[in-house]
Amino acid sequence: MTKQIYRFLQAILLLALFFFLGFKVLSNQLSWYINPRFVTLVYIGILFLGILAYKLIMEIQRINQDSADSFRDHIPTPVNLLIMLLPLLVGILIPARPLGAAAISTKGLNSSSPLISSQSETRQLALASEQRSILDWVILFGSEDNLEPFMGTQASVIGFVYFDERLPAGKFYVSRIAISCCAADGFAVAMIADWHDAASLQEDTWVRVTGPVDMTYVADEPQATPLIHAEMVEIVPQPDQPYVYP
Repeated sequence: MTKQIYRFLQAILLLALFFFLGFKVLSNQLSWYINPRFVTLVYIGILFLGILAYKLIMEIQRINQDSADSFRDHIPTPVNLLIMLLPLLVGILIPARPLGAAAISTKGLNSSSPLISSQSETRQLALASEQRSILDWVILFGSEDNLEPFMGTQASVIGFVYFDERLPAGKFYVSRIAISCCAADGFAVAMIADWHDAASLQEDTWVRVTGPVDMTYVADEPQATPLIHAEMVEIVPQPDQPYVYP
């Protein structure tokens, strides 16, 4: 392989990564992989990919076709091209979709842990009860010693359905995936919904659950889990932003 061909293949791979990541940004799929606070870093990375590809193309154009010997000098191993190609193939061949119920089966779920700092806790307390997300409720139940002031308050949360064999008939978890950095560190947070027609729902269906809040205990877990006595369960589209962020 000549140096010219090697640089050409490098440029092609860099351009492919440039357009692949650009598509993820334009299609709003980037947030399925990383926390939005890191999106700016991806923008910078895309910019540098474009610059590197441009510089390689300029280098190819400057190569003197008569200097055949220079083409064979210090040519990196083709394995480097394979390393660049691998993440691109994974991104293209594996369908893009946010984590859902299948992730709970492997990662487990969290319905009682504090999860956060005292600053985050203060923010949850400032929210009206119907504005709190699943994560907000889990934070409160994991950090407050006295839960009585929250009993009977109205909740309205959106999440996907997850059935757990530890729950009796008529109950299911309404869940969201929380990510701190990226999808690899994602974990599920959930509240239990008590609804007479729970059996009619399919797992992974997105729903809005509305009703008064209560607390319950699951299996041998020592900490109380938030529960909604569902007055209404409405099937809704998957949110544009399916994740929540601690």
